[in-house]
Amino acid sequence: MQDVVHLPHNLKASVLIEEKIKENGGTVIVHTLTGKPCKIFGKKGGKFTSDKLAMDYLYRYEVFDVISQLLLSNHGKALKGNGRNYKLGEAECNENTVVGAIGKYYFKRSNGDSVYDPVFLLAAIMEWAGIIKNERGKISFSPTYRAKLFERGIVIS
Repeated sequence: MQDVVHLPHNLKASVLIEEKIKENGGTVIVHTLTGKPCKIFGKKGGKFTSDKLAMDYLYRYEVFDVISQLLLSNHGKALKGNGRNYKLGEAECNENTVVGAIGKYYFKRSNGDSVYDPVFLLAAIMEWAGIIKNERGKISFSPTYRAKLFERGIVIS
């Protein structure tokens, strides 16, 4: 990933998603690309989990900022990647893919390490929040979110 773009607080993916989950009572249902429902549970301390994750593992909402930064550094789009069949740093799981960026910048893994691949769920949450368009193998900023960035002087080419 290239340089970090400092987004205004109210445009950070972590903030938008946490607020939207709270507005909906702390539990929401999002749908994967294939239409499968996933329950998301907001937790104290800026964390969340899902019925599709090991329930004892809590993600911090900042994982969504890692994905947003990847998109900001890559013209608003990125390949999801494949962490199930590739190690961090390999072509299908490098820092320019969603799974690779999460592995490197959120989990702080090194090249050659195995990484966890929850992109199906994280992309579903970001799409539910209106931040991205979730497609097979790739994601991109939604037109609505791009417009919000543009209003703040952040242009995605």
